[in-house]
Amino acid sequence: MFNDSFRDECLNVHWFLSLTNAQEKIEHWRQEYNSFRLHSSLKNLTPNEVVAAATTVELQNA
Repeated sequence: MFNDSFRDECLNVHWFLSLTNAQEKIEHWRQEYNSFRLHSSLKNLTPNEVVAAATTVELQNA
């Protein structure tokens, strides 16, 4: 699923003018993907929300 989204929403949409330009555009897409987009495989949470919840549970169990 990630590879399909990455190709469809990033690689197929952008022209990369240089390696630096590609790195910037890909990083922007990755940040959006992990910070704002809900993932059905994560019970409609963002990956960042899952990490934060797991960290909270780990701290409570320590």
